[in-house]
Amino acid sequence: MPGGGSFLDMPPKFEFRLQPLLDRRKIVEEEKQGNFAACRRSVDDCARELARLGDTRRHFLKQLVETALRCPTADILLRHAHLRCVEVAIDDARHRHLEAEANLEGARQELISASRERRLLEKLKEHRRWAFEADQARREERELDESNARCYDRSISKRLATRRAEGAAR
Repeated sequence: MPGGGSFLDMPPKFEFRLQPLLDRRKIVEEEKQGNFAACRRSVDDCARELARLGDTRRHFLKQLVETALRCPTADILLRHAHLRCVEVAIDDARHRHLEAEANLEGARQELISASRERRLLEKLKEHRRWAFEADQARREERELDESNARCYDRSISKRLATRRAEGAAR
């Protein structure tokens, strides 16, 4: 066998030299998934807060309309002021919701990018594994062919030696 090995030796193991980079890309993608999930929760929290404030606003508005004719002016002004505070809180919540959605979109784009980078390296690893396995199969086939050729040469040599011995014996 070339190199002193035989086909009975353990075949070399596939080694992807970019594995540390692939591992790092997986970690980065997981971090991006965590960030995306946190942004998703923030958007959901903002949406719930907006819904709660909307319900509060409708409740106070209904109360204001129902009691407008029966309450003193000071109570009406107080309820109106409280309603204005709720509307300001709604505006703030809308602003936070828009910010959270923008952050979510940014996190989505980062996650997509990280995922693409990881998948690209995984494809490269897969292609290199296929090439390695094809090379190993060619190497094994070559070794078997060489072994078979040596066996054939030995059997021919034995036949010739036997014929010579038979010819010399006559």
